Amino acid sequence: MAARSWREGRIDDLLAAVSELGMTMSRAAAGELLDERVQFVANQMRVTPATARTYLTEEALAGMAREIVFGFVEETPGADLMSAPRTSAVPVRFLGRVVAGLGEVQRILMVERDDLEHTRDRVAQIAHTQSHLGLLLTDQVATIDFYDEPSVQMPPALLLRVARSLETGADLVEAGLVGYEADPQESEGLPSAFRRDVDLLRTMAEQEKRP
Repeated sequence: MAARSWREGRIDDLLAAVSELGMTMSRAAAGELLDERVQFVANQMRVTPATARTYLTEEALAGMAREIVFGFVEETPGADLMSAPRTSAVPVRFLGRVVAGLGEVQRILMVERDDLEHTRDRVAQIAHTQSHLGLLLTDQVATIDFYDEPSVQMPPALLLRVARSLETGADLVEAGLVGYEADPQESEGLPSAFRRDVDLLRTMAEQEKRP
């Protein structure tokens, strides 16, 4: 078996570091970030890319992972969302549409072929998010304290994670993907529907429960 290249090994290390912080990313994205960092170091240090690679130590990769994850700090990666403060009101009717949307995103991800390991991770992550939504919904009684229709309280971080997943689905459909066994004509309307819900989710995540 041929020895793995420095780049492939470092991609593995970066993916592992990101995973330890509670998030996932595709192998392609990790590779692009690694290449960009090598070039940046080479330019700053005025050295060759080969020399720049020697500066990308385990500690440096851990720092890169933190930069990536902290970019999503409002989603509180790795946190236990079941015990997180539930300060965002979400109409039950809208929540049903969001759960359905997450199901569609999983169908879209199922037809990806570029990075199967990352795809499995993302599908599992979205399924876990659906599970959280369902459990939090059944854990409380809907009220009409915030809206003029029944609503429940959700952790803002969970809503932001859902929004990011729906945004990913919109991007993939716009890139030409059609969900597994999905109707291509029906799929055409998904991006606009997803983005509408993304905007609503992010707005709800910023709202505090009325006293």
